[in-house]
Amino acid sequence: MNIELTAAQKALQTEVREYMKTVMTPELLEEMKDDDLKEGGGPEFRKQYARMGADGWIGLSWPKDLGGKELSHIEQYVFTDEVIRSGFAYPFLTTEAVAPVLAKNANDDVREEVVGGVKRGEVTIAIGYSEPNAGTDLASLRTKAERDGDDWVINGQKMWTSLANYADYVWLAARTDPDPDKKHKGLTMFLVPTDTPGYSCTPVRTLGARTNATYYEDVRIPDKYRVGEINGGWKLITSQLNVERLSLFTHGQVHSLYESVAEWAAETKAPSGGKVIEQPWVQHNLARVKVGLEALKIMCWNQAWMMDQGPLDMAKASTAKVYGSEFFVELYRLLLECMGGAGSIAAHSPGAILQGKLEFRWRVGSILTFGGGTNEVQRDIIAMAGLWMPRTR
Repeated sequence: MNIELTAAQKALQTEVREYMKTVMTPELLEEMKDDDLKEGGGPEFRKQYARMGADGWIGLSWPKDLGGKELSHIEQYVFTDEVIRSGFAYPFLTTEAVAPVLAKNANDDVREEVVGGVKRGEVTIAIGYSEPNAGTDLASLRTKAERDGDDWVINGQKMWTSLANYADYVWLAARTDPDPDKKHKGLTMFLVPTDTPGYSCTPVRTLGARTNATYYEDVRIPDKYRVGEINGGWKLITSQLNVERLSLFTHGQVHSLYESVAEWAAETKAPSGGKVIEQPWVQHNLARVKVGLEALKIMCWNQAWMMDQGPLDMAKASTAKVYGSEFFVELYRLLLECMGGAGSIAAHSPGAILQGKLEFRWRVGSILTFGGGTNEVQRDIIAMAGLWMPRTR
């Protein structure tokens, strides 16, 4: 079996790679030096995101009636992988995980306002799931939404709401049935515009990366911002999370780091003489990284292909999440060993190599082992849904 991209897919890969060189302008690179703008939100980010929308790059796999091109999910993966490889803070959870769920379940007004806005590169969406007392056991969340005529009034607090500091909406899970025996069957999904009175957010610094706590104090939104059936939110949550778990781990974002470290090792003198890359243990580390990258790439291609055949299997999505997140941490460790002290200098410190990217990735890498669902829970899902083992107590 010969597993590789088709000629057309390779052409798309090259086209996107060249296009992204024009997106990553000097102005955007300068803007991203601000730690709070590293993941987007600044005026130059907004400008380039809207440009990508105007140029027809957002939603390649979406149906044509939503403005998409109905390309395959493999081609969508190729596009997203190249965009993230470039360093652009592409809001892939907005475009690949939330917007398709909205397209299928939101009413016509919201579909035009929000999904259309995403397609134009004008809208970003944060995900409001976890709470101070509801993370791993998400169905125990307490944020409540109460019906009041044609509106809903929302009260509660969310944690780890990444991108909420600049998002236009929050994809929010709230409890609409207080019956404690209906944990999973009492949740409903909403879109909360972040300019709604009563909504606020504060930063939470995690290993140097920014996420947010978000607050909902008598936030009143019209019923049109309810997505799907009342008390039918759990199936929308799991559908979104399956795609999120795959979207988090495109291989291009770390493959470029591997290439940069290999190039550095080929050019840098070793203390014992010769080049760093000529040392057998360095070659061994780089080989382990390369093999792991190839395995991740094939895993992601396979799951993108399966999405073209039908809904993504939750066990498969969890497998990619566990392997990808733990491999990333190991990759950073192996590459940091190759660079030694040179790789541990932070971006804003004198003598930083590779713009301090490796130090930053190593520092924040463990976040993804619990972002999108802790790996311990993912292993339970793999055991139950993939291997048909008895459900854990």
